[in-house]
Amino acid sequence: MRVDLVIDGNYILSKLVFTLHKHNLLFGGLHKALEVAINNYRKWYPFTNVYLVSDSKEKSWRKDYTENYKGKRKKDLDIDWNFVYATYDEFKQSIGSQMIVLEAPKVEGDDWISYLVEKANEEERCVIIVSNDYDIKQLVNYCLNPLTINIMTNEMYNKEKLFLPRNYQIFVNKVSKLPNDDIFNLNDNTEFLLLLNKFIDKYEIHEINPIESLIVKIISGDQSDNIGSVWSVTKNGKKRGIGQAGAQTIFNEYISEFGEVSLTDPDLYENIADLICEKKKLSKNQIDPIVVNIKKNVKLIDLRLINLPEEIIEKMNDVYEKSRS
Repeated sequence: MRVDLVIDGNYILSKLVFTLHKHNLLFGGLHKALEVAINNYRKWYPFTNVYLVSDSKEKSWRKDYTENYKGKRKKDLDIDWNFVYATYDEFKQSIGSQMIVLEAPKVEGDDWISYLVEKANEEERCVIIVSNDYDIKQLVNYCLNPLTINIMTNEMYNKEKLFLPRNYQIFVNKVSKLPNDDIFNLNDNTEFLLLLNKFIDKYEIHEINPIESLIVKIISGDQSDNIGSVWSVTKNGKKRGIGQAGAQTIFNEYISEFGEVSLTDPDLYENIADLICEKKKLSKNQIDPIVVNIKKNVKLIDLRLINLPEEIIEKMNDVYEKSRS
């Protein structure tokens, strides 16, 4: 099977920086550590394409929609970030011949990952994503026609985690019954299944329903990105919204009442807002304001390319096409 590897540079960089800083090895050790980490990932499989993606140095296009986006994030002041970013820039320039490095003004690494997953799946390639960004869970899925799967892996707190689409065994069973197109081609179905099984045996497994992951996050918001829930109330001077557990309950009730979620359903947002009003005992005149907040969170959280501004897609297309020439 043809497989692309997409590496979240922000994840790799932060992981190595904090580890090296803890052991006083940051200066002089960061460039080599990046090189070793990336090469270890590349050895997993004879990938069709290997990408390293990172956030733009300019503010994200999402800040054009809400200035408070990621507004609460703070950097460790004990770390020389000028040195870190300068070293990372040098590293990206030095590995240009080994992989494709993608960055564009105002574009986040998440956007690139979604873009590359969509491109790969359109061309019938699978994708392995290396990232610790849980926004990416919405991209973990599989398709049986054409036969593709997108998975995510990371290592956090000395635990290696593998995120697989729910019922991934259906995909595995179908691939296992396919004949290899070329017995002399190492990049075949058998080798991919061996890699997948190696991951499954070694890593902590998390099965993902990508639509569920997306809807729950849209309802609850994302504190790490300073995105509020779609409904909140202030009590005793504290703002309280819908947490992840509450959002999960609303999602489950939606499934019970309406069946499977379709992201193209024109009534989706209003139905969710109606369920929130019922759950929170709100009047029906609260439906429209909640729908407005749902649409805002969709813009900030839903990584599908249809939600990106046209000028951002144009920038990404330009950078992507130049990288392939």
